[in-house]
Amino acid sequence: MTIQLTKDEQRLVDHAKEMVVKYNNHRNAKGQLATIYAFVLSDSGKIYDGACLESTISAGICAERAAISNMFTKETYSSKIACIVTLCPVPEQLEYSPTPCGVCRHVIWQYGDSKTTIICGQYMKDNDGWRFVPKKEKYSTTQLYPKPFIDPWA
Repeated sequence: MTIQLTKDEQRLVDHAKEMVVKYNNHRNAKGQLATIYAFVLSDSGKIYDGACLESTISAGICAERAAISNMFTKETYSSKIACIVTLCPVPEQLEYSPTPCGVCRHVIWQYGDSKTTIICGQYMKDNDGWRFVPKKEKYSTTQLYPKPFIDPWA
């Protein structure tokens, strides 16, 4: 089943695909592996990129939060996430694309709104270069995070 994307969502997906190829070509030239990437479209219409930061002590930063942090670096904490795209490297096509972790779901919910969409996809490398799995999933914040944590003391 093909998902319907808005014009802005398609613009974000197109940007994400272009940047994954660019970033991975750079990473591969340096002897590094592909990684998870995330791309945020803010309510201002600007796009921010993020990559997963792996750490040897399990204190890494997910690509989603890296992209959101980049949004706040350039805008303000009152900025909202209109859409976020995550692209995960896979050795072979999975039935469903990996979705953001629980912490990232909360952060997306906190800095998004009821209209925020999350688009998840997969990519892999073959003999012809980087290939994107055509199937993508699109979720709302409430689909991925139906019962968010709300601080009763806040």
